[in-house]
Amino acid sequence: MGAEISYRFSEQHPEEHSYLAMDNYSRNSESVASVVGTISSLSNVIKQKSSKRQDNNAIKHYVNNHGHVPLWVLVNFLTFGDLNYFYHNSKNNLKIIIAKDFSKKYNRSYNTNISVDVDSIEAINHMVNHFRNAVAHGEITYSKSLDRGPSYKSIKRNLGLSNFDVTSQKEVFELILSLKLVLNKKDYLTLKKIYLILLIPLLTNFNRLNSLLF
Repeated sequence: MGAEISYRFSEQHPEEHSYLAMDNYSRNSESVASVVGTISSLSNVIKQKSSKRQDNNAIKHYVNNHGHVPLWVLVNFLTFGDLNYFYHNSKNNLKIIIAKDFSKKYNRSYNTNISVDVDSIEAINHMVNHFRNAVAHGEITYSKSLDRGPSYKSIKRNLGLSNFDVTSQKEVFELILSLKLVLNKKDYLTLKKIYLILLIPLLTNFNRLNSLLF
């Protein structure tokens, strides 16, 4: 996600530090507080990384030698939560362009023709951020569910799983299925392999799960 955001955002806003300007984000009145929070987070990352005396990182290098930090450098220091909100607070046309990029990549990899939409990207970001935070805090994730947040309907439609019964709760299984839309094929196959190895003792009782992942 970081590479896609940095490339497409900078393509539309090539000026230095354009990611710190409110005019370059959603103009929805309900998003003002969230946009301010995103800009503040980006600014704080630059401040923290450039002020460390013993840390010779890329942000510090660009601040000291060029007076600005390109977004493609900054995204490498952002948390997934930061990237999630960056996408969420971007203008709709930028969200659509990024979603189309994922569509093209998916269609090339799987020789199909689907359209990954903005709702799917938003839902995947929300799920990944939720489960990532759970792991970071040492929570048990195999039985963890997410009963709030974006709908899973758009992801089901994109993956051709309209008949797949998913309740309002999203769990690890739904997360892994969803990642197929945004990961490159090699990484997704590796993830799927690891997941299935963990489930081998149970697969005879979950034939439907096995077929869906494959």
